Amino acid sequence: MRGFGEIAAALRTLPEPSALATLVRTKGSSYRKPGARMVFRPGGLQEGGISAGCMETDVKERVAAVLEGRRPLLVTFDLGSEIDLIWGTGMGCAGRADVLLERVEPGAVPPWLEHCERLFLNRKSGLVATVFGARGEVPAAPGDRFVFEDGLALQPVPPALEAALLRPAGAEARTVRLEGGEVDLLLEPIAPPVALWVFGAGEHAMPLFRLAKELGWFLGLADHRPGLATAARFPEADRIAVGHPPESLEGIPFDARTAALVVSHVYEADKAALAALLKAPLGYLGLQGNRKRSERLIRELQEENGPLPAPARALLHYPAGLDIGAESPELIALSMLSEVQAALSGRPGLSLRDRQGPIH
Repeated sequence: MRGFGEIAAALRTLPEPSALATLVRTKGSSYRKPGARMVFRPGGLQEGGISAGCMETDVKERVAAVLEGRRPLLVTFDLGSEIDLIWGTGMGCAGRADVLLERVEPGAVPPWLEHCERLFLNRKSGLVATVFGARGEVPAAPGDRFVFEDGLALQPVPPALEAALLRPAGAEARTVRLEGGEVDLLLEPIAPPVALWVFGAGEHAMPLFRLAKELGWFLGLADHRPGLATAARFPEADRIAVGHPPESLEGIPFDARTAALVVSHVYEADKAALAALLKAPLGYLGLQGNRKRSERLIRELQEENGPLPAPARALLHYPAGLDIGAESPELIALSMLSEVQAALSGRPGLSLRDRQGPIH
């Protein structure tokens, strides 16, 4: 599932006890990474994904046991072994995956998930530690969760365990040795969702919102025309700001995980938006339009405000988008969103065929 908000929303609508599956550890090739989740309902309905389809069938077969036993269950898959062929998946991934299955009650959101949801929605950084294995006399059991905000625990944590919970660079499984035994943990950093602000509410902006919504991004819309910048025209927008920059930008929480696209195609409006956004602490700034128009616009900005500093030049992309042969509004939107994703991930946006080293 895309984020903690989607998981919480799925649990709130459950009509009966169900199972939450969390991919907690992988080794070798794996389509999904630790932290991927699914919700399995007794009737067979499922939401989310933990693999490319090679584990879901087997996990579904174990849901009844988890619901009856009420205790978390750790399931291990060897995706490249003869067992994989028996199950009929034939993936040949030569990888191993551990999945934690837990019973969840209808309409209830566990406290740990409420903490994570709040951090995610409020654009706060944090960490959630999931216990999926325990051996010996240790102060934790499979299914226990500990949530941290800016390094501070939001609930009591055994001192011996808290000292070992260092912030990882990404989601990772870790075995912690304690006095009396060992604990297996999945550590997941909580980062603010990508926020995309689109400056321009014309028809050509609509595909941007439809595609970006599928990515789970926070979506903001800004335009000086109140008749165009409406929730009826952009139902995917999480926030709409009507007015002229820089006043319309006041109160918007720009940060390094925020991207902005200037696409109004109204020359003076694009110019005002660009002048204000070049001063914002963004992770990406794109200007749509042909190169000649863009260079003229930037030249006028520099004549009025002085040369662009090096950081602003590195931030600005024009014409916005990757070269994928885009002509239609939908393909142009795909091109621009792909460049946003590449820039925020620190990737060059090249073909995976030409990438040296791991692709994830």
